[in-house]
Amino acid sequence: MKIMIDPGHGGKDPGAVANGLREKDLTLTLALRIGELLMRRGAEVHFTRATDVFVELSERARMANVAGVDYFLSIHINAGGGSGFESYTYMGTSGKTVEYQSVIHRNVARVFTAAGVPDRGQKQANFAVVRETKMPAILLEYGFIDHPRDAALLRDSAFLDRLAQATADGVGEAFGLRQPAGSGSEPADEVSDWAKSARDWAVKNGISDGTRPKDPVTREEVWTMLWRMNGGK
Repeated sequence: MKIMIDPGHGGKDPGAVANGLREKDLTLTLALRIGELLMRRGAEVHFTRATDVFVELSERARMANVAGVDYFLSIHINAGGGSGFESYTYMGTSGKTVEYQSVIHRNVARVFTAAGVPDRGQKQANFAVVRETKMPAILLEYGFIDHPRDAALLRDSAFLDRLAQATADGVGEAFGLRQPAGSGSEPADEVSDWAKSARDWAVKNGISDGTRPKDPVTREEVWTMLWRMNGGK
């Protein structure tokens, strides 16, 4: 799988600036982290920029088209008085483009909502980098730089790591990429050592069947486990 990661703005164009942060710095940090995680999964990763340089919008799309990548991922930070995460594809797109958007959006939105920041939803817009690219493309807006709560999170390196991991997980899920080799991560069907006793207890008490230990939990599954804990049949 070949992917072009596009850190928004750069060089003479700082992007949005507020709360002591510059969009161009945050987008580059996130893009490089996401790229590293995807390379560990076996993806061939290209960047529209890997340093603080200015690249025209049409040139970013042209680079992806010339490289013949399978997917284009554009990284941005929002501004304008709102709060939260949103994702964009080009107007009128459907099929695989929207399917990929849904998977990636779900993974990233989970990080924001866990931090108390709203999921603003999946959207479409006439942005040049998603309009001029010939492959499926997405533009992600990771919070609002001019909102104090969002900015505090974007200033936190650990939060940026979680965003990068969630984005890489979303791309990996969408394109069926393998788990990274040598990362210390257990296979999806193996339970971490620290969770084995809890797994055995849950199985013994009929709360869970013990399968899919690495899968995310839906609300339905939480309801069912709580119901079983309280004697439900």
